[in-house]
Amino acid sequence: MKQIIKNKQSLFLAQKKKLREAGCEDFKESTKLLFLEAYGIPLNQSSNYQTNKDIDRNANIFLSMVNRRAVGEPTSHIVRSRSFWKDDFYIEETVLDPRPESEMIIEFTRKQLFEGMKVLDLGCGSGCVGLSLHRENPEISLLLSDLSNKALTVAKKNALELKIECKFIHSNLFSNINEKFDLIVANLPYVEGHSFLNLQREIILYEPHEALYGGICGIDIIKLFLSEVGKHLKAKGKFVIEFGEGQDTLIKQELLRLKFSNFDFHRDLNGINRIVCVINNTLNLD
Repeated sequence: MKQIIKNKQSLFLAQKKKLREAGCEDFKESTKLLFLEAYGIPLNQSSNYQTNKDIDRNANIFLSMVNRRAVGEPTSHIVRSRSFWKDDFYIEETVLDPRPESEMIIEFTRKQLFEGMKVLDLGCGSGCVGLSLHRENPEISLLLSDLSNKALTVAKKNALELKIECKFIHSNLFSNINEKFDLIVANLPYVEGHSFLNLQREIILYEPHEALYGGICGIDIIKLFLSEVGKHLKAKGKFVIEFGEGQDTLIKQELLRLKFSNFDFHRDLNGINRIVCVINNTLNLD
């Protein structure tokens, strides 16, 4: 049996080397996740009771997944899962892969949640942001919205898996939404034209372009959102949006133009402004 374990270790190391040579920046973590997906347990916990048939089948699955990762397919798409905040979310090619930056939205709003609070996750994608907020406070009233019906299907699957009761609506920004909310969170497309073709190959090939491209300057859709959001906030309601590197000045100008004056930008771990939290101070009668 020691020989079997050694063979697994050799296989693991060979595939890790393959991903490194293929240029995968996350080759170490990807190899671990793909091995876990293929064998059901980490390498250091491999069972001593697998048959040779099981070992061959699992090895073939592992090799197949590594080959997919080597040509650029994201690991999260291969294993259909991505960790975000405190949970694992179902992910597929119809939604964006959740980014660590988006967890900032949870960090800066979770302590402000209260029972009965009406929360809208606009452009929800997989639902990871809104559903994570609900996990922080199950007493909120949550609505998840997206332009893509396929994305809503993924969000519904995640809500079901997490046993979260919430509502869903198909809407192009606020086109089908007539309510007012205490909190609106949004991670809208913000990649500008000249940067789009410079994205990582795996992003261009495997993630939905409509969830990435934000127009020539990157904030075209965000500007549309800002022009409408005031009508959908309760008095003293708040909204939080994520945006791209270097877009804070343009967003600040737009906020001031629309008479929003109570806002704060927040930096990521690299010291770059990535989200803005805005309190509604425009005339808004409930």
